[in-house]
Amino acid sequence: MFLYIYVILCFSYISLILPILQTDAVLLTNCECGVIPSEYLKTRIVGGQTTAPHLYPWLVYIAKKGQLHCGGALINNKYIVTAGHCVKWYNKSDFTVVLGRHDRVSDAGVVIPVKDVKVHEDFTSDKLHDTNDIALLKLQRAIKFTSNIQPVCLPNPLSEYTNRMAMVAGWGRISQTGRPTRYVRKAKVKIMPEQFCLESAIGAHYADSMICAYSTSVDACQGDSGGPLLYERHPSKVELIGVVSWGIGCAQPNIPGAYTKLVNFLKWIEDNTVDGVYCSKN
Repeated sequence: MFLYIYVILCFSYISLILPILQTDAVLLTNCECGVIPSEYLKTRIVGGQTTAPHLYPWLVYIAKKGQLHCGGALINNKYIVTAGHCVKWYNKSDFTVVLGRHDRVSDAGVVIPVKDVKVHEDFTSDKLHDTNDIALLKLQRAIKFTSNIQPVCLPNPLSEYTNRMAMVAGWGRISQTGRPTRYVRKAKVKIMPEQFCLESAIGAHYADSMICAYSTSVDACQGDSGGPLLYERHPSKVELIGVVSWGIGCAQPNIPGAYTKLVNFLKWIEDNTVDGVYCSKN
């Protein structure tokens, strides 16, 4: 289904993430996750607009048989987080992952086949919505980080994001009936209180595994699915707090979009990325 449509404690990455990643995952201290390139800090364009190239160097283009299928986010040197509904009904050989690309129709970036696909065991779907909508793509080879390819930070499990502003980014349609955009675009949305979500048009299908976000004029749409919902802890530090999951249309009045709530799945991510190398949060 393709209607797609944090007060962070100032601890070190190790104190934040080791309670999450207590298996054999490797933590590097010579790289840092979630860093927006310094040259872009003063040039970003607000909501629903084309971004500066590589503003979000963890943003991933997931292609199915060569065409834009979904978005995703790089979390370490081997793994992509995306939505379960993006990959559930397909073979891993159908997908390639493109990192470091801004222009959808260019040949720029690094293209890597998918070695393995892991959809959450409790994923369910119907014609309107998806639950436990998360998946991991394992890359065929480990990625080398560059200025255009960097991992995003995972969130602190103790963080609360309600009523804070977040950003969704991707190549999806800029209107419900339009075509995918050529360049990466971003839109600012507000993380809404649970009561708002439950009382909205999506309320009958809203679950604890979700967060909802809303803007009066911008939203995630077709093609953004699986892409990241991002929170800027401060102007140069970003963490992944959600995954674009489902919604009713795009930017409809009083109808929020639904996102997979990443903090609910940190242990699952830990258990399934033990061979990945994570960067320090600092």
